[in-house]
Formats: sequence, structure tokens, C-alpha cells
Amino acid sequence: MSVLPRRARRAMVAGAAGSLLATCLLATTATAEPSHAGGNGRPTDGVLYRQSFDDLADRLQPRAEEPGIEAGTTGFTHEAPEDWSVENGTQMAEGGIQEWEGWSFTTRDFWTDAEDQMRGRFARAHDVIAVADSDEFADAPDAPERFDSTLVSAPVDVRGRHEVALTFDSHYRGWEGQSATVTVELDGSGQETELLRYDSGTVTDNYDGAHINASENLAVEIPNGTRSATFRWHFESTANSWYWAIDSVAVHEALDEPRGGATSAWVVSDIQGDPDDLGHALRDLAAVRPDAAGLLTVGDQVASGTPAQWQEIDDVMTAAAGVLPEQLVTAIGNHESYTGEPWPVLRDRFLDFAGRDKVWGEYVLEGDGVDVPVLVLGQEEARPPEVPMSREQIEWFGDRLDHWTQQRKQVLVISHFPLGDTVSASWIPWYSDHYQYNDELTQILGDHPNAVILTGHTHYPFELGDWAVQRRTDGGHPDGFWAVNTGAVQVEWDARGEHTDGISEIVTRDINRGLTVDVYRDRMVVTGRDFGVVTGDQPTNTVNDVVREVTIPNPYVHSPRG
Repeated sequence: MSVLPRRARRAMVAGAAGSLLATCLLATTATAEPSHAGGNGRPTDGVLYRQSFDDLADRLQPRAEEPGIEAGTTGFTHEAPEDWSVENGTQMAEGGIQEWEGWSFTTRDFWTDAEDQMRGRFARAHDVIAVADSDEFADAPDAPERFDSTLVSAPVDVRGRHEVALTFDSHYRGWEGQSATVTVELDGSGQETELLRYDSGTVTDNYDGAHINASENLAVEIPNGTRSATFRWHFESTANSWYWAIDSVAVHEALDEPRGGATSAWVVSDIQGDPDDLGHALRDLAAVRPDAAGLLTVGDQVASGTPAQWQEIDDVMTAAAGVLPEQLVTAIGNHESYTGEPWPVLRDRFLDFAGRDKVWGEYVLEGDGVDVPVLVLGQEEARPPEVPMSREQIEWFGDRLDHWTQQRKQVLVISHFPLGDTVSASWIPWYSDHYQYNDELTQILGDHPNAVILTGHTHYPFELGDWAVQRRTDGGHPDGFWAVNTGAVQVEWDARGEHTDGISEIVTRDINRGLTVDVYRDRMVVTGRDFGVVTGDQPTNTVNDVVREVTIPNPYVHSPRG
């Protein structure tokens, strides 16, 4: 296979011992612990208040009446966190299943055991969650005709703020006549301002993927002199409608507009033998981020790993050489090794393309903004499992994340397969088995809130609520880490089915999608883009659209709005 000529690459580390660059940074950069603002648990800059509901874990009670749960199983309480409360409509006391009488505090497993019906898709949930479930509540002959319950937060101190942001994880399934709102009340005035509404006019009834396993980020204006803000989650429906679950509530200082330049990267994955779409995607990326510092390809560059397929990709890259960023950073996927040839042969073809001597490594992107570290993870041996990894790679990964955290840097991590219970489709059980060390990798990331992992493989839509996920772990940092789905240059997939144990996946359409990443000193902005498909009959198009965007603050370098 020919070696593609490219501009010189710098600051790449493939081994566990680090690099001269890393050594110099350690020697010349202060390594003080990140400063923290107030909040519950271990805080980060800009977080004023957080409530995870996890402190209720030791108050959970055994199953009472829920017919779908085995007697003696522990998992629910109606006792709210300190200074929180639940206000139920008068009809709620007339009957219904006790576990779900108004807002309940439970676990994802206990709730799903009652009946799955997409409850199990709330993958970003961690430990104890808050649930309003009119469907399960109605599984009793004496259930009232309406479900009406409000979850009320503790008053949050907002003195001296002009604007704050309320964020929370949200898992909402709608039905005709069902509604849900979030409101804010300032200084106990008795007047509520609506911040969010779900109903049949804003959410597609029965299933709306944008609101399943999703998150909300709501701006709240704070008038001068205001001391406190109280938030309410109100859920109301006729009997036997659907549900709403929330988790990980936080109130943040609002971010000002970004200051200074950004260091940008292009991101594509799952090309799988579609070089025409790849060439078009690269041209579209060059049109929107011509000064990007790196091109990140997140696995499945080829369909099976033959020399001819790699040559096709080389030809596309050569044709685009005039607009390509300075650095190529690439991760290995499963489709790189499907020819039946020995693993070392297939691996070395990938390494030839990647320009390094290991499937894992480290890069630093230099651009108009801050330097951006990129850590690459990958499969080291033949399957199974899909991603066998050495202890050397795992230990290197934890060490490098620790290093960049000391530098207060946001870190991009790229790896082809998603970790279990992160982005779209990874709630499906078999996705948790791909990595030899899935749980350990998740735990390492969970203690680094400055880490953002970009993963491919699933080909799932950007439009889904779990396109980008803030994932928390047991004993990890309360902010967890971010995971983002890279989309695909090839076809799109999606899940079908009510119950996790009977789920199926289907190809939905031909697509051509990828990301841009813009990193400022105090934030990272990840944008999901649609480049439009091309064919032999139509080799170009005018599509170059933004589908989704998420702003991920640097938890250790916060720039609040003045």
C-alpha cells in the first residue's frame, strides 16, 4: 500500500512512557489542583448547586404493590431530598400503585423491572432517579382518573447572578392529553415562570427519540436583587398515559460569549468503503473550518481491510491534500480486520495509514486557540472481545488523563466503539461487551470531567436525545464525563422495539455526517453536521447543514457572564 504524503505531524505519543513534549509541559506548567465553586459533592467551576438524588439510596424501600417486581426487591421511596418536596393533586390519594403515587425516587433497574417499555433506555441515569409514571400508577383497579404531581426543588442561592442555567437529564415519553412543565419561582414570590413545556404540540406522542435519554439546558434570567430560585417539575395526564424521569439536576453560572480564538478539528467515522461520500465530506468540512488543526477519523475507514480499499481512502486523502488539516489522528475500527487474513497483517495496514507504530497514542492539536490533547484508544489483538487491550494501554490512558487534568485542559478521546450506557444504542446490552475493560475505562473517564470521548460504530441519528451524553459513575466526579456520537459517512441505523431484551436494529437511510469540534480556553463546542450523500449520478450537492450542537464547559476554567 502506498504511504500518503501529508504535512508534518507533531507532538504524537504512541508509547506508554510519554513524550518530550509532555515532559516539557510538566516541567514548565503549574500543576495546582483545579479551583472549585460551591455545590453538593465535589464541585467544579461555575456549578452553583447540584442534586443527584443519590443520597436517597439508603432510604429505598422494598416493593409494596407493583405487580411486575418480585416481592422483597428494594428500590423506591417517596421521601424527597432535604429541602425538596413533592406536591400531589388531591385525586392521587384515592388509589393507584403505591410505588408510583406521584413523583417517586427509584433506580433505573427497579423502574424497568416494573415494565420496560423504553424505560431501560434512560442510560445516562445514575443510581437514584426521580420518576413520575402515570402508566404504572394506573395498574390498580382503584387508580384515579388523573395523575397530577409536582417535584419542587430546594431554593437555590442565585445572589449576584444576572443569569443562570438549569440542567438536568430527562427521559420523557408523551401521550395525548399528557403534559410536563418546568417553572422557576424567585424569592418565594408565588409567581412561576415557565421554562419548558412538553405536550402533544412539542413532543411526538408515544415515541419521540429527541426526548428519550435526553438532557435539558434552560436559561433563567435573574433580576437584580434576587436571592433565591425554586424550580418545579410538574407532570399531569389522564390515567394510564406515559412517564417522565429526571436525574442529575444542576444550576450553573451562565457562560458569556467565548473569548479568543478556537482550535478546531474535523471528525468523521464509519466510512466503510464509501470514498465518494468521504471526499464530499472533506470538502464541506474545509468550507466551514478551513483552518482546522486536525482531521480525526474514528474507525471503520474501510469495509474489510483489503489493500485496494485502503488505496481508495489514500486516493481521497491525496485529492484533498490541499485543504486537509496539518494532523491526521485516527482510531482503528472493527471493519479494518474482516478479510480473514492474520491480525498483524490487517493491523499493520491500519498503522501504515495512521502513521504510528501502535493502535493507541497521543497527539496535541495546535490552532488559533488553546492546544488540544487527543488520546486514541484501540484494539490491540485479534477478536474476541471486539476491543482487547493491554494493561499498558489502560494504565497509560489513566496517567495521561491525570496529566492533562493537572494542566486544566479539556481532553478529546477517540475510540471506535461506544462504552456501555453512553451514547445512542449503547444502552443495548451487547454494546457493554465490546471493550475488554469497559467498566474500568468508564470509571477512569468518570473521574475526569474534562474528558470528552468521541465514538462511532453505531451509525445512529444525531437527532436522538442521547447523541451527546454526560455520563456519571459510581464514586466518580459528580459531573462525570461527556460522550458524543460521531455519526457516520455511510448508512444510518436505529433501534426498534419496546423492550430492551427484544430490541432490533435496522438500517434507516443513506447518510453522510460528521462533526466539527471547536475548543476555546473555557469550553468545547461539538457540532453535528450533515454533508448530504453523493452518488455516481449526482457527485455533489449543496447540503452542509448543522443538525445538533452541544457546548461543554471546561470544568476547571470557567468564564461566567458579567
